[in-house]
Amino acid sequence: MAIGSETAQKISLEDFVLEMMHMPKKGSTVDQLLQLFRSLCLCDELIEENIHFHETMYSRNLICRTPRFDMLVLCWQPGQTSSVHDHCGSLNCTRVYRGQLTSRVFTIEDQPEPGRFVLGPAEEEKVGPGGFATVDRGQIHQLANTSDEPLVTIHVYAQPLKTMNVYDVDAQARERVTLRYSLEDDFA
Repeated sequence: MAIGSETAQKISLEDFVLEMMHMPKKGSTVDQLLQLFRSLCLCDELIEENIHFHETMYSRNLICRTPRFDMLVLCWQPGQTSSVHDHCGSLNCTRVYRGQLTSRVFTIEDQPEPGRFVLGPAEEEKVGPGGFATVDRGQIHQLANTSDEPLVTIHVYAQPLKTMNVYDVDAQARERVTLRYSLEDDFA
């Protein structure tokens, strides 16, 4: 399916899944993923039923997982932030559903010895409702809710995001972390 920029036909989640299955596992780009994600028409009811906040950390609520991608709703209280991390080769597109997202992208400025990293200052942007942020393969980033209002974002990861490298800026080190989803039991 050829999808134009602003005049793209809106597609259902079912059609999105089919289109994602046709994207090559290797060689697809973040721009291709963004173009497809922009065309996705998600039902507000689907998103609303997956909005669950946690008091001490942002929550990761799974909507859909296939062998090619996963889609989540992330919920952020004011002041909550992700670690500085990469996606271990997965592409990522994030759509702001409600609130304002602060997106920071870092670069590796130096690697003084194996396993040690000096990260360059972040390029920061604010993204409001309906806006998008992307992370290409190998990019290092951090997301945050720096506002006074709750934030809800929708994320697509192609390939499914199972692990990520977390960067400790002060120690100049990184650690591979296995991810988990937030479960309804976490919110009781």
